Amino acid sequence: MSASDSASDSNSDPDDPHPPLTRIDTSEFFFAGSGLSVLLIHGLTGTPFEMRFLGERIADAGMRVAGIRLAGHAASPEDLRVTDHDHWYESVVSGFEKMRAFGDPIAVVGLSAGAVLAARLTADQGAAVAGLAMLAPAFFLPLWTRAALRAAAACGTLADRIYLESGSSDIHDTAVREMHPRTRLMPLRAPISLLELSALVRGRLGKIRQPTLIIHSRRDHVCPWRANLSYLRSRLGGAKLRSVVLNESFHVITVDSEKERVADEVIDFLTPLRAAPVAPALSG
Repeated sequence: MSASDSASDSNSDPDDPHPPLTRIDTSEFFFAGSGLSVLLIHGLTGTPFEMRFLGERIADAGMRVAGIRLAGHAASPEDLRVTDHDHWYESVVSGFEKMRAFGDPIAVVGLSAGAVLAARLTADQGAAVAGLAMLAPAFFLPLWTRAALRAAAACGTLADRIYLESGSSDIHDTAVREMHPRTRLMPLRAPISLLELSALVRGRLGKIRQPTLIIHSRRDHVCPWRANLSYLRSRLGGAKLRSVVLNESFHVITVDSEKERVADEVIDFLTPLRAAPVAPALSG
């Protein structure tokens, strides 16, 4: 896997003081390593950039890392509109199969919607996944948001033509929030598809028995920490579970003010999953 899929800036707005995808690298990335392959999955309307710092830290610890780009993301709002959660999942499976070729155990780490996709992959692949880390998982959105999305979904194809102002990213650190890549418009179909994905994967959580890490922030304005964490604690099927609750960050915890702690927690979780090095054969 390489970082050859660079992001398009076709959705840039000349009147936007913070052009969304032109300032920093939003392409896929791959860092060599050994003993464990780690697949990183960004969130809805996000880009691989939001997983890059974490990926660099994991790579510094000696593990192999790939940060994938979900179908329709890091491009124009129109590109995202014509995809759904099945297309996003295809991107995840493709990344997983490329990591499988290295022969090491594989762990999956996802942020927000990426955490839901990571859980789906873990439930589907069983023992082929060595561990699962879910960061600010998006199994539940705020109640009023869910109600509005269900109402919009009832409008059928009309929802396919509606775009929403995406606003700024839910990040506590002001400087990071200002430079964080974003799309100016979000197709309404995208969060509706996330709602469908979350419902689908909630029914499969009982199949997950791998070691699992959940990190969420009390100040997350996108995915309420208590609803998500409580539900996952009660539904994961016998998984060895560790949960961490942050106190300062908002939703995008991989780039926010506690990103160093997030990286430390993830690396501590991943390290025991690494395969033991193979001793060289003794010559006779």
